[in-house]
Amino acid sequence: MRGKEKNDDFLFNLQEDVRYIDVMTQKEFTYMASGTRAKAVSIAERFGYAQDDAEDIAQDVMLKLWNLHEQLSDATHLNASTVIITKRVCIDKWRTAHQHTEIAHTMPLIDEDSLHDRLEYTELEHWIGEQIESLPSTAGMVLRMRQLEHRELGEIADILGIRQTSVSTLLSRARNELLNKLKRRNQQ
Repeated sequence: MRGKEKNDDFLFNLQEDVRYIDVMTQKEFTYMASGTRAKAVSIAERFGYAQDDAEDIAQDVMLKLWNLHEQLSDATHLNASTVIITKRVCIDKWRTAHQHTEIAHTMPLIDEDSLHDRLEYTELEHWIGEQIESLPSTAGMVLRMRQLEHRELGEIADILGIRQTSVSTLLSRARNELLNKLKRRNQQ
């Protein structure tokens, strides 16, 4: 039994030593940063982004990597993390742009001076109000508190007595359902 305890102590001490050895220092990160940034730009360009957008993405990636530099162990780990983070940033940027495009195409443009446009806009506001009321009670309540009352997610969670992640999920579902109803309405 004593031999096993001795072996366990040795392994614990070895793990502690390895943890301190495998941490990337600021100097090492700075030394590898230019190559890492070039790699991030290259990946972003392969995703189809223009040079300026690729540079912006690379900057975001470098900030994320800097926040993780103490958790990175070596150049291989840094390169792998660069690839993964760059791909995720590119996808997030695409999704955000795509989502804004979809919303812009579903919302009608109105001319404030046109009686027809004002009437149509009023009708749309009324329809959206009805659709929010038809949502499941909690989802509708979350959507109203967030969009109409401009409450923070944490505040909504406290009021409803649920977790903040649940509030985010309910809000996302309510928005998606409302957006899908609006798309179906506009296609008719």
